Amino acid sequence: MNIIKKYLTNGQYLTAEFEKTSIFLHHTAGLSAEGAWRWWNQTPERVGTPYIIDRNGTIVECFDPKIWAFHLGINGDDNYHEMHSVNIELVSGGRLYRGDDSNFYFYPLYPNKVSGKIIPKDEVMVLTNPWRGYSFYHKYTEAQMIALGELLNKILTDFPTIVPQTDFDGFYDFNPDVLLRHIGGIWSHSTVRIDKDDIFPYKPLVDVLESLRVEKPIKTNTEPVIPNISPILGEEKSIKPNISPKKSTKKKA
Repeated sequence: MNIIKKYLTNGQYLTAEFEKTSIFLHHTAGLSAEGAWRWWNQTPERVGTPYIIDRNGTIVECFDPKIWAFHLGINGDDNYHEMHSVNIELVSGGRLYRGDDSNFYFYPLYPNKVSGKIIPKDEVMVLTNPWRGYSFYHKYTEAQMIALGELLNKILTDFPTIVPQTDFDGFYDFNPDVLLRHIGGIWSHSTVRIDKDDIFPYKPLVDVLESLRVEKPIKTNTEPVIPNISPILGEEKSIKPNISPKKSTKKKA
């Protein structure tokens, strides 16, 4: 496993430490780890994940996974999963668009098509059933899947309070209970945002998660923790967190 530590500038993440109970998977909607890293490092919202897995399987560590940054962006959320999760971005263009020339294009500023890039057809996932309204996606690579499995095993070893669920069938489907009841496990951005399409359905990725199966009960709350929550909130924004949980071990930066 090749992990390169390239930390974001101090202040681009929050340094309080919380018990970790979940992992969220994202994809970058971009074509390089460097591009995602640069974008996070120049914006004031403190958005990011501790890990990015590049197309060649190289893992970039952007900050210590014990601390946190915003990555979900949900109105009315108490930021529980923002603070109590360790998160991973897979470099992928995400949704693709088929042109009149039958090529598949990634547009970073869609519907602006000025900076479009042709994606090789062997890197295109064509879904029989559209996912969140789109049928063409940029495949995650075999190298990424190998690195993802290794990284997940490392995270689960380093943070034994994260207990994977026993069934990953449709784990990426929208499930508001994950937020409402603070359910731990391994989830996708699309699990908690009905307007997001990362992670798209991809069997090799589900196979990686299935190999992590741990036969332990997941701790859940019987009553919703957040009674009024909106599953859709546009872009990720820095919401002032209430950093005062009983188990906080807040440290100075």
